[in-house]
Amino acid sequence: MTVGARQPTGMRVRLEPQHVRLLRLLAAASFFQGYDLNVITVALPQIRHTFGLSQAQASDWFALLAVGALPALVLARRADRVGRRRVLLVSIAGFTAATAATAVAPTVVTFGLCQLCATAFLAVEGTLSWTVIAEELPAGARGYGFGVLAMLNALGVGTGALAWALVLSPLGLSWRWLYVAATPVLLVVAFMRRRLPESKRFESAAAAGRLAESWRSLLRPPYGRLLVLVCAAAVLAGLLTQASAFVIDFMQTQRHLSASASNLILVGAGALAIPVLVGAGSISDRLGRKRIGCSFLALSVAGTLCFFFLARGMLGLFAALAVTYIGQFGAWPTLSGYSTELFPTAQRALANSAAGVASVAGQSVSFLLAAVLIGLTGSLARSVAVLAAGPLLAVVVVAAGFPETAGRDVDETSAETVGA
Repeated sequence: MTVGARQPTGMRVRLEPQHVRLLRLLAAASFFQGYDLNVITVALPQIRHTFGLSQAQASDWFALLAVGALPALVLARRADRVGRRRVLLVSIAGFTAATAATAVAPTVVTFGLCQLCATAFLAVEGTLSWTVIAEELPAGARGYGFGVLAMLNALGVGTGALAWALVLSPLGLSWRWLYVAATPVLLVVAFMRRRLPESKRFESAAAAGRLAESWRSLLRPPYGRLLVLVCAAAVLAGLLTQASAFVIDFMQTQRHLSASASNLILVGAGALAIPVLVGAGSISDRLGRKRIGCSFLALSVAGTLCFFFLARGMLGLFAALAVTYIGQFGAWPTLSGYSTELFPTAQRALANSAAGVASVAGQSVSFLLAAVLIGLTGSLARSVAVLAAGPLLAVVVVAAGFPETAGRDVDETSAETVGA
């Protein structure tokens, strides 16, 4: 497809072979990203026991680990200067090494430092994978591409949960083996080094001398206002992260289920919702990002409140968690794409990374506020009820302040052709 060409919303697009190959490579990286990021959630009660942490203390540590995304801004800026491919490969190798070190961490401080490094590289990997998809896929298939990345990320999460619930926990093995199992991702790096191409849009911008000399240009009109809106929505949407991180802990400590039963409920609910990832992305290519994304985000809030307040028994918990994940999985690929679609090639990786840091900031605030709220109310569920206001406000921000990007070329949605 010609760069800059417009495609009407609703048009179905057939991906070319090079697009399929690219999706496969980036989907493999996204799988390991999902696996690695969620090991701490899957085995949280056991990790807390190993290091002697209470729920409130664990929330504080979660907040600290979220700070690891800040260095991603520097690496993302580097990707806007030297290209996506090189920085992406470095980030995958980096989070693999940090994950291997986490497996042998003797203290909670060492564990935290290793995970800080892993978080930084994982944030860069996620940023650049979504950036490349936005730059390389046709306009009418970007949502589908975002959905594929999100689906493989979710499958990585489910794989870790299954490994813990069906193998490691029943055998009485340590949670550390979950981190050991992630180290073969270096084989993916070796394969990607030969097959992963550089983004054609980046190469075109570099050849035309349109790479930004300074990151400050991202703050100028019209991008400064859009960046504020994107980051504000990301912070607000991240305020329910603490609830998601503690679902297994909640089922074991408050609903008195076993580790295996809790993880199987999580995996089953997630598996039921996985088709929504690609489906919502594809539908948003035709019906619009805002309409689909906001509807699913509101549904995720409703499911979360039902899970923590109304659900009882394995069936009730499963149903509420399934609704939660359907909402989350539908909102994820449709709304996350905005951080790549609204900004020019010269600053796209940096803008996407800034949105990622804002999301992480919202997650960090979520854990910090939850620690305070749990201490004040003595209830995890009540803290969740307060934090649920965040995603609902995010729906308002997106609906009122975001333009529609579905079916439009990224050069058009970012007004790059006007700037050039």
